[in-house]
Amino acid sequence: MIIRTAILEGRVAPADKADFDHHMRTTVVQALGRYPGIVKAVLREVAEIDADAPAVYMAFDLYFHTLEDMHTALASPVRQAVRSELAQVMPRFEGRVYHVVFDETAHSRPTA
Repeated sequence: MIIRTAILEGRVAPADKADFDHHMRTTVVQALGRYPGIVKAVLREVAEIDADAPAVYMAFDLYFHTLEDMHTALASPVRQAVRSELAQVMPRFEGRVYHVVFDETAHSRPTA
């Protein structure tokens, strides 16, 4: 499984936090789910963080079966729609956004 993670490192002003978070949880996650070939889109919000960790605000994980599927999705017109949704709220975010692509191998314990 290929996972493209967008990491938002920074902060949102307290006065903008509720609207920013709501837009990300609803509109942006739904827009991400329209990518062709996507398996799932997940928003991860920080519940706890180490005191010396980078100031990660949230992360989005986009799951694809293959790198080719991911590249096809990112080259699709849907990407512009996603960027339009993000453009509505990203001016409220102070920090940086970067992406990491993981190749996930999972092993589950057999159940008895």
